[in-house]
Amino acid sequence: MDIRVTDLAKEFGGARALRGVSLHIRSGELMALLGPSGSGKTTLLRIIAGLERAERGSVFFGETDATRLSVQQRHVGFVFQHYALFRHMTVADNIAYGLRVRRGSERPSRAAISARVEELLALMQLEGYGGRHPAQLSGGQKQRVALARALAVDPRVLLLDEPFGALDAKVRKDLRAWLRQIHAQTGHTTVFVTHDQDEALELADRVAILNHGRIEQVGAPDEIHAQPASAFVASFVGDAARVPVRVRGGKVVFGEEVLEAPDAAMADGDGWLWLRPYDLRLAGEGDADAAGGPAGQLGGVIVGVRRTANGRRVEVRLHGLDVIVEADAPAGLSCGEGGQVTLAVLGGRVFPENS
Repeated sequence: MDIRVTDLAKEFGGARALRGVSLHIRSGELMALLGPSGSGKTTLLRIIAGLERAERGSVFFGETDATRLSVQQRHVGFVFQHYALFRHMTVADNIAYGLRVRRGSERPSRAAISARVEELLALMQLEGYGGRHPAQLSGGQKQRVALARALAVDPRVLLLDEPFGALDAKVRKDLRAWLRQIHAQTGHTTVFVTHDQDEALELADRVAILNHGRIEQVGAPDEIHAQPASAFVASFVGDAARVPVRVRGGKVVFGEEVLEAPDAAMADGDGWLWLRPYDLRLAGEGDADAAGGPAGQLGGVIVGVRRTANGRRVEVRLHGLDVIVEADAPAGLSCGEGGQVTLAVLGGRVFPENS
């Protein structure tokens, strides 16, 4: 089931939460809505679910106009950040709740409900937990129960609002891999809200970046990271440093240095060059030829060295600027604080100064 939203607008007390948002979520896709607090991502999710109504715009589930349908008529599964489990009910009763409250012929038999609960307990790796109450579960187990309850009613789409936001880092990491596996098994069209970029980039097939009620970019995680469409996306997703430059005749100029590699998608004038660590190659003093090439160079002094999962990363203050960039240090290269280095610019993105 694909989802299309068109020109959605929403205000709360005069504050605009959504400003003409349009988005197509493909059938069977795992889509992340990523952005800072107040960007409109939860409002968008709640409008898709039918929990909020937009002042303007439309919501389609497949070919069906769902704009004015109720939550029940939309047949969505919704998972809240804080689980929203019934504390007085057992795990099995929580999972079965949506099926038991159906009316008349829509309500399955007791045997069918029991079989569905056992199936979901197995899927969530919670066999033997059906008789427990929420207070007897860990945070990760509660979130699995909440997801099982959402899946029990066989929803057309699955919507998750900060599903791991209340969990500690280790549990979050474990549940990310688990959710991706569940999605692969069930095939539901799934939309989840997060402010955690690692979570979005690791889990999602595509990511929609929201900022101040607008969508800045939609794309695959690698595309979002390597080809940000705006200065906001460059700054919000991943590690990036901002260097002042000028664009002249399509060339990026830093001081007296012409930098060929960066993508300057702007008219001539002042701009900012956004550089990620992999956009730079580092060599020691006196090794400028090895670090150079047609891309151009930046010089600076090392002000910090830190360990990463894959080696070391150096922090370099560029000459003449109060700007620090980061680059990965090649294996075997001797570097320490105070060392003079040359950085070859291999990539980067340039945006106007006022963007």
